[in-house]
Amino acid sequence: MNLVTTLRRGHLLKHTDLSGIGLEIGPYDQPTVFKSEADVRYLDWKDREQLVRECTHPDMIVDIPEIDYVVHSNRYGEYISDKFDYVIANHVMEHAPNMIQWLADLCDMMRPGGVLFLALPDKKFSFDKYRPDTALSHFVAEYVAGVEDIPREHQIECEIYYDEAFVNKPMHVADKLDMNRIRHKLEAPPHVGIHSHVFESGTIESKVLKPILMMGFLEFNLVDFVPALGETGGEMIIVLRKETPRVELTTEEFYSAPVDAELAARAIETAERLAEAEAALEEARQKVATTQEQVVTMQETVAAMQEKVVAMQEEIASRTSTISALQSSTSWRITAPLRAAVTRLRGLGSKGRDISY
Repeated sequence: MNLVTTLRRGHLLKHTDLSGIGLEIGPYDQPTVFKSEADVRYLDWKDREQLVRECTHPDMIVDIPEIDYVVHSNRYGEYISDKFDYVIANHVMEHAPNMIQWLADLCDMMRPGGVLFLALPDKKFSFDKYRPDTALSHFVAEYVAGVEDIPREHQIECEIYYDEAFVNKPMHVADKLDMNRIRHKLEAPPHVGIHSHVFESGTIESKVLKPILMMGFLEFNLVDFVPALGETGGEMIIVLRKETPRVELTTEEFYSAPVDAELAARAIETAERLAEAEAALEEARQKVATTQEQVVTMQETVAAMQEKVVAMQEEIASRTSTISALQSSTSWRITAPLRAAVTRLRGLGSKGRDISY
């Protein structure tokens, strides 16, 4: 299991314990939930035999599961009568030509309280980075018109704004805007990998998801949103729950300029690190203050000891002066012969002679 799948599972399991029946759309070789752990069904436009036949990486074939539901349009409800407790769609929603209808159909296929887990690319980290964000009015217009196929507008947009650097090719505006090239491309059916719509982490909540819920198109609540980061695959996570919508969206949020979610996340991370550094600095300051108090105590102890040393030196000097005075006195000179005799006698005693009287 790779890092991206592990991260997806971590977010999914916050909102469902995988009990009941689950549906995963387009798992290919990286299912989020496995049949060995839950009652999960897989949906795709192709069966496993066709997926294996078209797979260009032989080492991936072993991970391609059997497909339970093979569909031929984005109206899955026309092929499936089962109801699901959770639905997983990784990198699928951006391909749906009519996003609101696609979400409404999934909602109809779910039981009350069911969880819809979506992972989709942030355009900043994909070949769509030069494309303008798809506007709310565009989604509403497609829904009202009942769009089912990818409009030419999206094909033209991709031809003009596709980041050629993604496939290691140079970008030349004259080539990108060459109408003869664009007309030739439009003669063929849309590429299966085309993204009908593009999103940014910093705008999708306040400019797309919450407004659509507020307009009453869907019986979903937005219960979790994780912005995209480059180091985690450049995908955002959206979790919706089937229940009566309770949307909080201010006028300022909806009409304000977009915020770069990655920069915002990094700003929060920087602020957290700054707070940690300030806490560490305060701890260091307290340690310094404690050390300074200990130094002052030690200095006072040393000063007291120095005073004692001075007092002892003064006492020694006084006694030395007394001794010198005694040795210079007349009595000391008169008794000198007597002290010499005593010293000699003591010397004889030390050699073993009996000098007792």
